[in-house]
Amino acid sequence: MDLDDYVTMDVTSEFTHDDIVVYSVLYSSVTVVFAMAVLSKFLTNEFRFGFRSFLSLVVLFLGEPLCQFLVKGPGGVVTFAVGCLFVYSILPASHLPVGNKAVLVTGCDSGFGNALVKKLDSIGMRVFAGCLDCYSPGSIELRNKCSQRVHILQLDVTKEKDIEVAADYIQTQVGEEGLWGVVNNAGVWYFSELEMTSEKLIRRVMDVNLFGAVRVTKSVLPMIRQAKGRIINVSSLLGRISMEGNGAYSMSKHALVAYSDTLRQEMRKWGVHVAIIEPTGFFTGNMQEHVIKSRRDEVWNSLDEKTRATYGQDYLYSTYSHILASAQRYPADLTPVTRCMRSGLLSKRPRERYPCGTGADIMLNIYPLLPVWLADKVSRAIGIIPWTIQPVGLQE
Repeated sequence: MDLDDYVTMDVTSEFTHDDIVVYSVLYSSVTVVFAMAVLSKFLTNEFRFGFRSFLSLVVLFLGEPLCQFLVKGPGGVVTFAVGCLFVYSILPASHLPVGNKAVLVTGCDSGFGNALVKKLDSIGMRVFAGCLDCYSPGSIELRNKCSQRVHILQLDVTKEKDIEVAADYIQTQVGEEGLWGVVNNAGVWYFSELEMTSEKLIRRVMDVNLFGAVRVTKSVLPMIRQAKGRIINVSSLLGRISMEGNGAYSMSKHALVAYSDTLRQEMRKWGVHVAIIEPTGFFTGNMQEHVIKSRRDEVWNSLDEKTRATYGQDYLYSTYSHILASAQRYPADLTPVTRCMRSGLLSKRPRERYPCGTGADIMLNIYPLLPVWLADKVSRAIGIIPWTIQPVGLQE
Protein backbone atom coordinates (compact mmCIF):
# COMPACT_ATOMS: atom_id res chain seq x y z
CA MET A 1 0.00 0.00 0.00
CA ASP A 2 1.57 3.30 -1.09
CA LEU A 3 1.42 6.74 0.48
CA ASP A 4 -1.55 7.85 -1.67
CA ASP A 5 -3.68 5.00 -0.31
CA TYR A 6 -2.95 6.02 3.29
CA VAL A 7 -3.85 9.62 2.50
CA THR A 8 -7.13 8.49 0.89
CA MET A 9 -7.99 6.33 3.94
CA ASP A 10 -7.25 9.23 6.34
CA VAL A 11 -9.46 11.61 4.37
CA THR A 12 -12.27 9.05 4.22
CA SER A 13 -11.99 8.32 7.95
CA GLU A 14 -12.02 12.02 8.78
CA PHE A 15 -15.06 12.56 6.54
CA THR A 16 -16.90 9.66 8.20
CA HIS A 17 -16.08 11.03 11.65
CA ASP A 18 -17.41 14.46 10.68
CA ASP A 19 -20.58 12.84 9.35
CA ILE A 20 -21.11 11.07 12.66
CA VAL A 21 -20.76 14.34 14.56
CA VAL A 22 -23.16 16.16 12.22
CA TYR A 23 -25.79 13.39 12.36
CA SER A 24 -25.47 13.12 16.13
CA VAL A 25 -26.16 16.83 16.43
CA LEU A 26 -29.14 16.53 14.08
CA TYR A 27 -30.59 13.54 15.95
CA SER A 28 -30.08 15.29 19.27
CA SER A 29 -31.76 18.44 18.00
CA VAL A 30 -34.82 16.52 16.79
CA THR A 31 -34.96 14.58 20.08
CA VAL A 32 -34.75 17.72 22.21
CA VAL A 33 -37.42 19.57 20.22
CA PHE A 34 -39.75 16.56 20.28
CA ALA A 35 -39.19 15.92 24.00
CA MET A 36 -39.87 19.57 24.89
CA ALA A 37 -43.05 19.58 22.79
CA VAL A 38 -44.35 16.42 24.49
CA LEU A 39 -43.32 17.65 27.93
CA SER A 40 -45.20 20.91 27.41
CA LYS A 41 -48.40 18.94 26.85
CA PHE A 42 -47.87 17.04 30.09
CA LEU A 43 -47.22 20.25 32.01
CA THR A 44 -50.33 21.94 30.62
CA ASN A 45 -52.44 18.88 31.54
CA GLU A 46 -53.48 18.29 27.95
CA PHE A 47 -53.00 14.54 28.24
CA ARG A 48 -52.06 11.86 30.71
CA PHE A 49 -50.06 8.68 30.52
CA GLY A 50 -51.70 6.24 28.13
CA PHE A 51 -51.15 4.58 24.78
CA ARG A 52 -50.22 7.76 22.93
CA SER A 53 -47.85 8.98 25.64
CA PHE A 54 -46.31 5.48 25.77
CA LEU A 55 -45.80 5.70 22.01
CA SER A 56 -44.03 9.04 22.52
CA LEU A 57 -41.57 7.42 24.93
CA VAL A 58 -40.95 4.53 22.53
CA VAL A 59 -40.09 6.97 19.74
CA LEU A 60 -37.82 8.96 22.05
CA PHE A 61 -35.83 6.04 23.44
CA LEU A 62 -35.87 3.55 20.55
CA GLY A 63 -36.51 5.66 17.46
CA GLU A 64 -33.16 7.42 17.40
CA PRO A 65 -30.85 4.37 17.81
CA LEU A 66 -32.94 2.29 15.39
CA CYS A 67 -32.79 4.98 12.71
CA GLN A 68 -29.06 5.50 13.24
CA PHE A 69 -28.22 1.83 12.80
CA LEU A 70 -30.89 0.68 10.33
CA VAL A 71 -31.36 3.76 8.14
CA LYS A 72 -27.98 5.41 7.97
CA GLY A 73 -27.17 8.85 6.60
CA PRO A 74 -29.65 11.64 5.85
CA GLY A 75 -32.44 9.11 5.38
CA GLY A 76 -32.20 8.08 9.02
CA VAL A 77 -32.52 11.65 10.29
CA VAL A 78 -35.47 12.31 8.00
CA THR A 79 -37.18 9.06 9.06
CA PHE A 80 -36.73 9.88 12.74
CA ALA A 81 -38.01 13.44 12.28
CA VAL A 82 -41.06 12.25 10.33
CA GLY A 83 -41.78 9.65 13.01
CA CYS A 84 -41.64 12.33 15.71
CA LEU A 85 -43.94 14.59 13.70
CA PHE A 86 -46.43 11.75 13.22
CA VAL A 87 -46.51 10.89 16.93
CA TYR A 88 -46.86 14.55 17.86
CA SER A 89 -49.71 14.94 15.37
CA ILE A 90 -51.78 12.27 17.15
CA LEU A 91 -51.24 13.82 20.58
CA PRO A 92 -53.99 16.12 21.89
CA ALA A 93 -53.82 19.59 20.39
CA SER A 94 -53.61 22.74 22.47
CA HIS A 95 -56.86 24.37 23.57
CA LEU A 96 -58.70 27.40 22.26
CA PRO A 97 -58.99 30.39 24.59
CA VAL A 98 -62.13 30.27 26.71
CA GLY A 99 -63.03 33.89 26.07
CA ASN A 100 -66.77 34.40 26.42
CA LYS A 101 -67.74 30.92 25.23
CA ALA A 102 -70.96 29.42 26.58
CA VAL A 103 -71.95 25.75 26.81
CA LEU A 104 -75.17 23.88 27.57
CA VAL A 105 -74.76 20.63 29.53
CA THR A 106 -77.67 18.26 30.19
CA GLY A 107 -77.97 15.75 33.04
CA CYS A 108 -76.17 17.88 35.62
CA ASP A 109 -77.90 16.58 38.76
CA SER A 110 -75.03 14.12 39.28
CA GLY A 111 -72.26 12.16 37.58
CA PHE A 112 -70.44 13.33 34.48
CA GLY A 113 -72.63 16.39 33.91
CA ASN A 114 -72.24 17.67 37.44
CA ALA A 115 -68.46 17.18 37.35
CA LEU A 116 -68.17 18.83 33.93
CA VAL A 117 -70.04 21.96 35.04
CA LYS A 118 -67.59 22.42 37.91
CA LYS A 119 -64.62 21.91 35.60
CA LEU A 120 -65.83 24.33 32.92
CA ASP A 121 -66.70 26.93 35.55
CA SER A 122 -63.20 26.61 37.02
CA ILE A 123 -61.63 27.57 33.68
CA GLY A 124 -63.93 30.55 33.17
CA MET A 125 -66.61 29.26 30.80
CA ARG A 126 -70.24 30.27 30.95
CA VAL A 127 -72.32 27.16 31.59
CA PHE A 128 -76.02 26.44 31.29
CA ALA A 129 -76.52 23.41 33.52
CA GLY A 130 -79.65 21.49 32.64
CA CYS A 131 -80.99 19.47 35.58
CA LEU A 132 -83.88 17.01 35.73
CA ASP A 133 -84.77 18.71 39.00
CA CYS A 134 -83.37 22.20 39.48
CA TYR A 135 -83.79 21.76 43.26
CA SER A 136 -82.05 18.38 43.49
CA PRO A 137 -79.03 18.01 45.83
CA GLY A 138 -76.72 18.10 42.81
CA SER A 139 -78.15 21.32 41.41
CA ILE A 140 -78.12 22.94 44.85
CA GLU A 141 -74.46 21.95 45.16
CA LEU A 142 -73.71 23.64 41.84
CA ARG A 143 -75.43 26.82 43.01
CA ASN A 144 -73.39 26.85 46.20
CA LYS A 145 -70.00 25.92 44.76
CA CYS A 146 -69.93 27.51 41.32
CA SER A 147 -69.64 31.11 40.22
CA GLN A 148 -72.34 33.29 38.70
CA ARG A 149 -71.22 32.11 35.28
CA VAL A 150 -73.24 28.91 35.91
CA HIS A 151 -76.97 29.10 35.17
CA ILE A 152 -79.10 26.26 36.58
CA LEU A 153 -81.95 25.32 34.22
CA GLN A 154 -84.95 23.04 34.72
CA LEU A 155 -84.44 20.62 31.83
CA ASP A 156 -86.12 17.26 31.43
CA VAL A 157 -84.93 16.21 27.96
CA THR A 158 -88.17 14.26 27.39
CA LYS A 159 -90.32 17.40 27.77
CA GLU A 160 -90.61 19.75 24.81
CA LYS A 161 -91.71 22.64 27.03
CA ASP A 162 -88.60 22.42 29.24
CA ILE A 163 -86.39 22.36 26.15
CA GLU A 164 -88.19 25.31 24.55
CA VAL A 165 -87.95 27.46 27.70
CA ALA A 166 -84.26 26.58 28.15
CA ALA A 167 -83.43 27.39 24.52
CA ASP A 168 -85.21 30.76 24.72
CA TYR A 169 -83.36 31.65 27.92
CA ILE A 170 -79.99 30.68 26.44
CA GLN A 171 -80.73 32.79 23.34
CA THR A 172 -81.31 35.88 25.48
CA GLN A 173 -78.02 35.29 27.30
CA VAL A 174 -75.69 34.54 24.36
CA GLY A 175 -77.12 37.01 21.84
CA GLU A 176 -75.34 37.30 18.51
CA GLU A 177 -72.28 35.38 19.75
CA GLY A 178 -74.25 32.17 19.69
CA LEU A 179 -73.79 29.06 21.81
CA TRP A 180 -70.33 27.52 21.60
CA GLY A 181 -71.27 24.01 22.64
CA VAL A 182 -73.85 21.52 23.82
CA VAL A 183 -73.01 18.38 25.79
CA ASN A 184 -75.81 15.83 25.59
CA ASN A 185 -75.04 13.94 28.76
CA ALA A 186 -78.48 13.11 30.20
CA GLY A 187 -79.03 9.37 30.27
CA VAL A 188 -80.83 6.51 31.99
CA TRP A 189 -79.81 2.86 32.43
CA TYR A 190 -81.73 -0.29 33.25
CA PHE A 191 -80.14 -3.70 33.59
CA SER A 192 -82.56 -6.24 32.19
CA GLU A 193 -82.45 -8.96 29.57
CA LEU A 194 -84.47 -8.02 26.51
CA GLU A 195 -87.23 -10.57 27.14
CA MET A 196 -87.56 -9.10 30.63
CA THR A 197 -87.64 -5.50 29.40
CA SER A 198 -91.10 -4.15 28.71
CA GLU A 199 -91.75 -1.98 25.69
CA LYS A 200 -92.51 0.87 28.09
CA LEU A 201 -89.00 0.69 29.60
CA ILE A 202 -87.36 0.40 26.18
CA ARG A 203 -89.25 3.50 25.05
CA ARG A 204 -88.16 5.36 28.19
CA VAL A 205 -84.50 4.53 27.63
CA MET A 206 -84.69 5.54 23.98
CA ASP A 207 -86.64 8.70 24.85
CA VAL A 208 -83.93 9.94 27.22
CA ASN A 209 -80.71 8.59 25.72
CA LEU A 210 -81.46 9.07 22.02
CA PHE A 211 -84.45 11.35 21.41
CA GLY A 212 -83.49 13.59 24.32
CA ALA A 213 -80.17 14.32 22.61
CA VAL A 214 -81.93 14.83 19.27
CA ARG A 215 -84.47 17.27 20.77
CA VAL A 216 -81.94 19.33 22.69
CA THR A 217 -79.49 19.50 19.78
CA LYS A 218 -82.17 20.60 17.34
CA SER A 219 -83.39 23.33 19.70
CA VAL A 220 -79.95 24.96 20.04
CA LEU A 221 -78.48 24.12 16.64
CA PRO A 222 -79.08 27.59 15.14
CA MET A 223 -77.05 29.08 18.03
CA ILE A 224 -74.33 26.43 17.60
CA ARG A 225 -74.07 27.18 13.87
CA GLN A 226 -73.89 30.89 14.67
CA ALA A 227 -70.82 30.31 16.84
CA LYS A 228 -69.37 27.55 14.59
CA GLY A 229 -69.18 25.57 17.79
CA ARG A 230 -69.19 22.00 19.08
CA ILE A 231 -71.71 19.23 19.72
CA ILE A 232 -70.68 16.56 22.23
CA ASN A 233 -72.81 13.43 22.59
CA VAL A 234 -72.09 11.12 25.52
CA SER A 235 -72.38 7.55 24.33
CA SER A 236 -70.71 4.56 26.00
CA LEU A 237 -68.52 1.53 25.44
CA LEU A 238 -71.90 -0.16 24.98
CA GLY A 239 -72.57 2.08 22.01
CA ARG A 240 -70.25 -0.15 20.00
CA ILE A 241 -70.17 -3.35 22.07
CA SER A 242 -73.28 -5.27 23.13
CA MET A 243 -73.50 -7.21 26.40
CA GLU A 244 -76.14 -9.35 28.05
CA GLY A 245 -78.58 -7.44 30.20
CA ASN A 246 -77.80 -4.09 28.60
CA GLY A 247 -79.97 -4.47 25.52
CA ALA A 248 -82.17 -1.38 25.82
CA TYR A 249 -79.27 0.83 26.90
CA SER A 250 -76.99 -0.53 24.18
CA MET A 251 -79.68 -0.04 21.54
CA SER A 252 -80.05 3.61 22.53
CA LYS A 253 -76.29 4.23 22.50
CA HIS A 254 -75.74 2.44 19.17
CA ALA A 255 -78.45 4.68 17.72
CA LEU A 256 -76.83 7.75 19.31
CA VAL A 257 -73.52 6.85 17.65
CA ALA A 258 -75.26 6.57 14.25
CA TYR A 259 -76.99 9.92 14.86
CA SER A 260 -73.67 11.55 15.82
CA ASP A 261 -71.80 10.12 12.83
CA THR A 262 -74.45 11.39 10.42
CA LEU A 263 -74.72 14.78 12.12
CA ARG A 264 -70.93 15.17 12.07
CA GLN A 265 -70.88 14.82 8.28
CA GLU A 266 -73.84 17.14 7.80
CA MET A 267 -72.50 19.86 10.12
CA ARG A 268 -69.01 19.96 8.59
CA LYS A 269 -70.11 22.45 5.93
CA TRP A 270 -71.30 24.79 8.70
CA GLY A 271 -67.99 24.64 10.55
CA VAL A 272 -69.56 22.74 13.46
CA HIS A 273 -67.70 19.78 14.95
CA VAL A 274 -69.48 16.75 16.43
CA ALA A 275 -67.74 14.36 18.83
CA ILE A 276 -68.72 11.26 20.79
CA ILE A 277 -67.58 10.49 24.35
CA GLU A 278 -67.33 6.73 25.00
CA PRO A 279 -66.75 6.00 28.69
CA THR A 280 -66.28 2.58 30.24
CA GLY A 281 -67.79 1.89 33.67
CA PHE A 282 -67.63 4.69 36.26
CA PHE A 283 -69.35 5.13 39.61
CA THR A 284 -72.00 7.76 38.83
CA GLY A 285 -75.54 8.43 39.99
CA ASN A 286 -76.78 5.40 38.07
CA MET A 287 -74.66 3.15 40.32
CA GLN A 288 -75.97 4.43 43.66
CA GLU A 289 -77.75 1.82 45.77
CA HIS A 290 -81.15 3.51 45.93
CA VAL A 291 -81.13 4.09 42.16
CA ILE A 292 -80.19 0.49 41.38
CA LYS A 293 -82.89 -0.89 43.68
CA SER A 294 -85.46 1.47 42.21
CA ARG A 295 -84.59 0.34 38.67
CA ARG A 296 -84.75 -3.30 39.76
CA ASP A 297 -88.26 -2.84 41.12
CA GLU A 298 -89.34 -0.97 37.98
CA VAL A 299 -88.19 -3.87 35.82
CA TRP A 300 -89.96 -6.48 37.94
CA ASN A 301 -93.20 -4.51 38.22
CA SER A 302 -93.33 -4.04 34.45
CA LEU A 303 -93.21 -7.80 33.70
CA ASP A 304 -96.23 -9.87 32.74
CA GLU A 305 -96.99 -13.07 34.64
CA LYS A 306 -95.64 -15.35 31.91
CA THR A 307 -92.22 -13.66 31.85
CA ARG A 308 -92.11 -13.63 35.66
CA ALA A 309 -92.73 -17.37 35.69
CA THR A 310 -90.00 -17.97 33.09
CA TYR A 311 -87.25 -16.02 34.85
CA GLY A 312 -88.30 -15.74 38.46
CA GLN A 313 -87.83 -12.91 40.92
CA ASP A 314 -84.74 -14.52 42.46
CA TYR A 315 -82.94 -14.37 39.10
CA LEU A 316 -83.53 -10.64 38.69
CA TYR A 317 -82.88 -9.77 42.34
CA SER A 318 -79.72 -11.92 42.52
CA THR A 319 -78.39 -10.20 39.39
CA TYR A 320 -79.02 -6.76 40.87
CA SER A 321 -77.44 -7.85 44.17
CA HIS A 322 -74.34 -8.78 42.19
CA ILE A 323 -74.40 -5.36 40.51
CA LEU A 324 -74.60 -3.67 43.91
CA ALA A 325 -71.71 -5.75 45.24
CA SER A 326 -69.62 -4.91 42.17
CA ALA A 327 -70.47 -1.20 42.05
CA GLN A 328 -67.55 -0.14 44.24
CA ARG A 329 -65.03 -1.54 41.77
CA TYR A 330 -65.91 1.22 39.32
CA PRO A 331 -63.73 4.34 39.62
CA ALA A 332 -65.36 7.31 41.30
CA ASP A 333 -62.83 9.74 39.78
CA LEU A 334 -64.60 11.12 36.70
CA THR A 335 -61.62 13.19 35.54
CA PRO A 336 -60.81 10.97 32.51
CA VAL A 337 -64.31 11.63 31.16
CA THR A 338 -64.50 15.35 31.93
CA ARG A 339 -61.04 15.80 30.41
CA CYS A 340 -62.27 14.25 27.15
CA MET A 341 -65.38 16.43 27.22
CA ARG A 342 -63.26 19.54 27.72
CA SER A 343 -61.00 18.51 24.86
CA GLY A 344 -64.00 17.96 22.60
CA LEU A 345 -65.22 21.45 23.43
CA LEU A 346 -61.96 23.39 23.32
CA SER A 347 -59.26 21.45 21.46
CA LYS A 348 -57.90 23.17 18.37
CA ARG A 349 -57.88 19.76 16.70
CA PRO A 350 -60.82 17.86 18.27
CA ARG A 351 -61.26 14.15 17.72
CA GLU A 352 -64.41 12.49 16.45
CA ARG A 353 -64.43 9.85 19.21
CA TYR A 354 -63.10 9.95 22.75
CA PRO A 355 -62.86 6.50 24.38
CA CYS A 356 -62.17 7.06 28.07
CA GLY A 357 -61.58 4.74 30.96
CA THR A 358 -59.36 1.73 31.61
CA GLY A 359 -58.87 -0.32 28.45
CA ALA A 360 -61.36 1.70 26.38
CA ASP A 361 -58.99 2.41 23.48
CA ILE A 362 -57.80 -1.19 23.25
CA MET A 363 -61.28 -2.67 23.59
CA LEU A 364 -62.90 -0.47 20.97
CA ASN A 365 -60.07 -1.02 18.49
CA ILE A 366 -59.67 -4.78 18.89
CA TYR A 367 -63.24 -5.93 19.53
CA PRO A 368 -64.55 -5.19 15.98
CA LEU A 369 -61.74 -7.33 14.53
CA LEU A 370 -62.73 -10.46 16.47
CA PRO A 371 -64.85 -13.22 14.92
CA VAL A 372 -68.41 -13.14 16.25
CA TRP A 373 -68.06 -16.29 18.36
CA LEU A 374 -64.97 -14.90 20.09
CA ALA A 375 -66.47 -11.42 20.50
CA ASP A 376 -69.49 -13.01 22.22
CA LYS A 377 -67.20 -14.88 24.62
CA VAL A 378 -65.34 -11.65 25.44
CA SER A 379 -68.64 -9.84 26.06
CA ARG A 380 -69.78 -12.67 28.31
CA ALA A 381 -66.50 -12.67 30.24
CA ILE A 382 -66.60 -8.94 31.01
CA GLY A 383 -70.38 -8.74 31.46
CA ILE A 384 -72.26 -8.25 34.71
CA ILE A 385 -74.48 -11.35 34.83
CA PRO A 386 -72.88 -13.99 37.09
CA TRP A 387 -72.42 -17.35 35.39
CA THR A 388 -73.78 -19.17 38.46
CA ILE A 389 -77.24 -17.57 38.30
CA GLN A 390 -79.91 -19.11 36.06
CA PRO A 391 -83.55 -18.31 35.32
CA VAL A 392 -86.24 -20.54 36.82
CA GLY A 393 -87.05 -21.93 33.38
CA LEU A 394 -83.57 -23.50 33.15
CA GLN A 395 -83.68 -25.02 36.60
CA GLU A 396 -86.51 -27.45 35.86
